[in-house]
Amino acid sequence: MMDDATLAALVQAAGLEETARRFPGDVREAVASLAKLRPNLRRSSDPALEPTPAYVAPKGTAQ
Repeated sequence: MMDDATLAALVQAAGLEETARRFPGDVREAVASLAKLRPNLRRSSDPALEPTPAYVAPKGTAQ
């Protein structure tokens, strides 16, 4: 299970603050589903196929 600080950082990074306020259970469930699938979502080693950097949740920004 994901801790609240990590969930809050992901919500903020995705711009889903209002959605998380209105539907907190749905957002938590969606993030949990993605966490289960993440090992199967491999990033390419070819920089031409990855024109934007990988998104990382901000550290220490959860309130």
